[in-house]
Amino acid sequence: MRKTTMKVAVLLVLTVIWLSGCKRAPKEAHRTEFLMDTTITITAYGSQSEQAVEAAFAEMRRLADLMNANDSNSEVALINKNAGLKPVRVSPETFKLLEMSLEYSELSNGAFDVTVRPLVELWGIGKKDKYVPSEDEIQQVLKLVDYRKIILDPQKRTVFLSVPGMGIDLGGVAKGYAADQAKEVLKKYKVNSALIGAGGNIWAMGVRPDGQKWRIGIRHPRPETGNQLMAVLPCQDVTVVTSGDYERYFVRDGMRYHHIFDPRTGRPANKLISATVVGTNSAEADILSTALFVLGAEQGQTLIGKLEHAGAVLMTPESQVFKAGSHLSELELVYEEGKTSDARR
Repeated sequence: MRKTTMKVAVLLVLTVIWLSGCKRAPKEAHRTEFLMDTTITITAYGSQSEQAVEAAFAEMRRLADLMNANDSNSEVALINKNAGLKPVRVSPETFKLLEMSLEYSELSNGAFDVTVRPLVELWGIGKKDKYVPSEDEIQQVLKLVDYRKIILDPQKRTVFLSVPGMGIDLGGVAKGYAADQAKEVLKKYKVNSALIGAGGNIWAMGVRPDGQKWRIGIRHPRPETGNQLMAVLPCQDVTVVTSGDYERYFVRDGMRYHHIFDPRTGRPANKLISATVVGTNSAEADILSTALFVLGAEQGQTLIGKLEHAGAVLMTPESQVFKAGSHLSELELVYEEGKTSDARR
């Protein structure tokens, strides 16, 4: 589940609402780059903010080089190339993400599955012109989608895809992990106030320079209804990650087809139109937002209820909003059916 790649699988687009304060702000550094198939922006405050942002982007670029399935020189591409042939030794970072991915695949009963790569290639959302594969094509590819056929060897730190033609795609977790690591780099440079935006992944470090919490707007998945925002969440030291069906999609014969696939059916998931997860680990929140999007409101709330450290805001195709879990005590639902949300709040 690629969040697009434009999760941005997506610029899953959490709108940041800045309210200017009266205090003089510390030194600010701001930079935007295009990495991991999305626009990444880091704004940091502190005496070493410029060096911190440069170092954070360097780390994110390093991770992108390891985990980009479309880069023939990446570790992920090498794993896929050797599917059914031999195990591949990988970096600690790639191995760690695959271990985490398999853990959540089990927890979500396969709603999250990094072996979705063959489906991504079959559908080609954003690359093929409104192509909808046949049921026979989907069923053939589904034979290659099964996280249980990934063999990890912790001692040798190797990864083996046991069936020829299998492929992994870390698009549903890599941006979150990169955001986590960028945050750690900023901390090394004594940055305590920063905002990292990676498509649909936001890390709100500390508070704003004026001492107030960051205010993160969760985009309404159907802005054409006149509602630009669904909710606003004051944030301090949390990550907010959204998966939605509104960044990479096409409409054919009245049906919306998007990039977030249900690995069990081989088709775009259709139980939700937006799933936002709030937590303290962006890689985990990245995975969960995809899993919840696939599971739907009822099963998604059950899953998030098992986790004490995360919360979720879900919207159904009927525009019903559900919330569950932690970190949501200050959530402001600004969406009202038929009314326009105020993005300046």
